[in-house]
Amino acid sequence: MGDIAGVADVGVAIVLGLLQGLTEFFPVSSSAHLELVPWLAGWDLFDGDNELENSFDVALHVGTLAGAALYLRADIARYAVALWRGIRGNPTPHTVVAVSLAVSAIPAALVGLALEDVVLDLAEEPLLIAALLPAFGWLLWRSDVTAARRGLERERHTYGLRDAAAMGFAQAMALLPGVSRSGVTITAGRWLGFDRAAAARLAFLMSLPVIAGAGLYRAGTLAQAAPSAVHVQLIVIGAATAVVSSWAGVAAMVRLLDRMGQRTQRSPFALFFGYRAVLAVAVAVVVFSGLR
Repeated sequence: MGDIAGVADVGVAIVLGLLQGLTEFFPVSSSAHLELVPWLAGWDLFDGDNELENSFDVALHVGTLAGAALYLRADIARYAVALWRGIRGNPTPHTVVAVSLAVSAIPAALVGLALEDVVLDLAEEPLLIAALLPAFGWLLWRSDVTAARRGLERERHTYGLRDAAAMGFAQAMALLPGVSRSGVTITAGRWLGFDRAAAARLAFLMSLPVIAGAGLYRAGTLAQAAPSAVHVQLIVIGAATAVVSSWAGVAAMVRLLDRMGQRTQRSPFALFFGYRAVLAVAVAVVVFSGLR
């Protein structure tokens, strides 16, 4: 290996960055795609070096967080100010929402710390991923159709601690690859009566501290990594791609759900359910045919 990354490796880093950023906020499971695509394609960007792979994963999380935070910066600023003013005894109308968003990260953090080894083992099971993809895709689609038919239109400002607990525990389920953090959180939000746009934006805001926490936690092993100049290039390229793709993913989902509103005749999540089902079938065929 020279001092400049090869075209093929750069392409892989870009694809993985795109996958992480887009699928983190599209309800199709980023963890499933980051496990399945390299597995199906036979990619091994860092030749099995766990420390370098961990460094790359942390970089993708940082990039994803940066891109999403850039798009949601107005909401983040609003709720950060509201939280600070609440701490100082001068709450605003947004303080309850801000506190609830902070509390919502606790279930995922606790479950992640308690079951880290189990989750890592399950991530290596493509058939489990294939089962969870359509199952949770159907739940998302069904929750959306049901809420739309019932005319449920709760707005973001009604989000409170009970909602944070319910949606937070739902978000913790996304530690299993194939569930989708955004998907399962939107599912819970729709069952709780939030309109599509509110459920999605709340899900995205809830994900930010969890993504940040996951990145920080996994960064603990970075001192063991010894990346070469080429590896650093690949890590930076992946992170930069994740910044752009996560911004685009959040923007696309927000605009889609804003446009769809409460239209009951068609759920925007039907397409994602169909995609997840097709991907699951493809994975099952590959496994049972012995191709991988």
